[in-house]
Parts: sequence; structure tokens; C-alpha cells
Amino acid sequence: MFIPDISNRTGPKFMALADALTEAIESNELAINMKLPPQRILSYRLGVTVGTVTRAYQELELRGLIEPKVGSGTYVKDRQSEQQTFYHPVTSQEGIDLAICRPLLLSQQQHLSTILQDLSHEPTAQKAVLDYYSAEGLHGHNRTLQQWLSDRLNVDIDNRRLIWTYGGQHSLAIILQSLSRPKETILVEGLCYAEFINACQQAERKLVPVQLDDEGIVPEDLELHCKRHKPRLLYLTPAIQNPTGTQINDSRRLKIIEICRRYNVLIIEDDVLYCPPSHRKTPLVAIAPDITIYVGSFSKYFAGGLRVGYLIMPLTLKDTLQRTLRANCMHISPLMIDLVCRWLTNGAMEAVDKEIALELSARHRLFNQYFPSQNNAVIPGFNCWIPLPEPLTGYSFSKLLRNKGIHVREAEMFAVGRYPVPAAIRISLTGPSSRSQLKTGLVIIKEQISLVMPNRYRIT
Repeated sequence: MFIPDISNRTGPKFMALADALTEAIESNELAINMKLPPQRILSYRLGVTVGTVTRAYQELELRGLIEPKVGSGTYVKDRQSEQQTFYHPVTSQEGIDLAICRPLLLSQQQHLSTILQDLSHEPTAQKAVLDYYSAEGLHGHNRTLQQWLSDRLNVDIDNRRLIWTYGGQHSLAIILQSLSRPKETILVEGLCYAEFINACQQAERKLVPVQLDDEGIVPEDLELHCKRHKPRLLYLTPAIQNPTGTQINDSRRLKIIEICRRYNVLIIEDDVLYCPPSHRKTPLVAIAPDITIYVGSFSKYFAGGLRVGYLIMPLTLKDTLQRTLRANCMHISPLMIDLVCRWLTNGAMEAVDKEIALELSARHRLFNQYFPSQNNAVIPGFNCWIPLPEPLTGYSFSKLLRNKGIHVREAEMFAVGRYPVPAAIRISLTGPSSRSQLKTGLVIIKEQISLVMPNRYRIT
């Protein structure tokens, strides 16, 4: 019979016992389908009350680690079987996924468990998050987001300028539907977030690429296109460019804003991608709030399945954007927003932010062992841009890697119109679930490149 040691653990005894059993289950010391000790026997052996053991078992059940069986006892849950059946993705692919850009699940599951427990004891909150509302949502939710953004961006934000959305992609769809019409021109970075290209194609908007260099879009080319096409919208990822990972510096940001003001162009500032705390700059919306629509999301900063985002907009656009939101989905789920607001106020969002930054730093150190960065403007985010030697192309190399079980994004996916396509691939360091899996993928990529240029890409 397994009896955990809780003598050196601090905090409530039921939680200490739950944590000890959790560690035993995660390390397979308590194997799948193993029966846990009866509560009375365990309480006697540990010198605690039966109530303490009961609460510990309840905590483990909430964590999804054990399951009681009537008349038989309590057993370690077969989570692998559950994952392979009910919770298995409908579409999945074999191999190492370096294509998908997502935050790693670190402590988020524990934060979810804690917050759901809190919500289960609050009937007023339960009633509120299950009801219908206008597109403006709940006062408390908006004030929470306002305070968090004011602290994060170091600027005072009127909560009337905020709209909740179902994530960054939903925000972009609302903007396109509200502020542009079919056949109208939208200026974008020459290499652009692929799903924005797709959204514009679906909506029959005309995309015109603006030239990129190592510091973002080129102001002179932006002005040329503003004169020629008279666009209403410019789409940018200034904090961390997708796919190249570069960041627009302060002086260039001011030039872009000056040009957009002069030609009456609204800026869509997509700030969804995770940017490490040490590299975060003042966003365009804080410098030019009258011409900037800021797109934010918690999918890359907390959990991909959250699907909650927000817009910061000029007040002059509020009615237009809210009408589109109502026509699109009526309002955003108060339940999902409530979870986010609780994480914003209880420190969970900040804690996960730090955890992601630490893990990401370790993965970049691993990446730099194989592909040392040559560009100081590149931000160490989730994605890395790997130029390829001739005669390789992004498309051909991506296909070659796929045959070896490695999935990446080719440069062709991001090129707008006839914009020159560089020979390159984009990989996501957070796609693999472990560093060892990431290392295997990096080794294979470098091996395949070394077959073309053996002197430049030696395997070490």
C-alpha cells in the first residue's frame, strides 16, 4: 500500500497530501488504474483526520487524476486512454510539429482548476456569466481589462474604447467587415500573417504588399503606395513581425505614423504574437490612439484554446465595430471573459507570462546552437525564420522535411501577391511538447541543409 510522505510540506494538510499524491501519479509511482488507500486507513497512517483525506481526494478528482468507483474504491485515472478517445483531436498529424505557433501548457491547467472551484462557490457570478448581454458586456469585466491594459501599456485607456472578441482572428474579421468593402485596397507587409491574407481573400479585399527590410516596412515604399492606392487601412505586426520575427524600432514607428496621418490611413496593429517582457515596446496605439486599432489576444499569452481577445479603438469607430460584432456573434461569452478577468486579477496571467518567457529562453538557447542569429532586430519569440541556401526554396524544403516527419511553414505561405518570395522557412519553437523533441527536429533540419552547403552547416 502506497503511503505518501507529507511531513516536510507546508500549507494546508489536505493540499500537501494532494500535491504528494499528484507527484506520485505524475512520476508513475502510482500507476494507471492503481487503487488508492482507503481514506480511513490513510488518515490513520498519516495521523490526519478522515476529512483531510477526503478533501485531498476531492482535489485530485478536480485535477482529473483519480476517479472513484462505487463499491470498489478510488483509482488512478487512465488519462492516456481518455486523451486517445474522447479528447483526441479529429485531425492530427504524425511527427514533430514545428509549424503550429502556441504557448506551452505549463501551469495553466492548475490555474483553470483553481478558478473553476472559485466560480462554483459564487452564485451571483454564475448567474451573470450564463445570461444574455449587449455587445458592450459586463461593467466589471471591462474595468478589469481597462486596468490591466493601463498597467501593461503604461497609458490611460478609456474603457469605452475596448471591445471583447473571440481572439485575434475574430478581431481582424470584424475590422475588415466594418471598415472596408470588397475590392478596396489594404496595405500589408510584403510577408504577412497567412490567415490575414486568407481573411482578405475570402472577403474579396485587394492586398498591396509594402517592402520589408530588417527593421520592418520601408517608410518610403509605404508613402509611395499611399499616394498610388489611397488605402484606408494598413495592417502591421510591429512588435514581432510574422513570419520574420523582426521588430520596428522607435524612429521608424514615428515615420510610419506620420505617413499614415498625412494620408488618412488607419493602422491595424496586430500584437497577438507573444513578445518576451524584455523586448516589449510602447505600442502604436499608445502613440497614435486616434488612427490605430489595436488587436490583442490571450491565446498566445496564456492558452491557445482560450479564444478570447480584445480591440482598442478610436471612439469614433466604436458604434461601427459594435454593430458588426452584434451582427457577427451578438456578444462574447461572459463565462470565457470571466475566466480571463479572474486570471488577470489573481496573478495567474502574470505567472504564466514569466513561465513562458523562461521556457522560451531555454528553447532559443537550444535553437542558437544550431542556427546562430545574424540579425539583431529579430525578437526571440515563438517563431524563428531560417533562410535557406540555393537551390532550396521554402516550398521544396518544407515538402522534403514533411517526408521525414518534420512540419514547418514555407515562406510562400506568407508572401502577398507577387512580392518576392525569399528561400526560407518559419519554425515554431513551442510546437514540440518537449525540448528533446525540439532538438531532434532542429538536428534533422540542419542535417538536410548541410547536404546542400556542407561547409556552412556542419552538424556539431
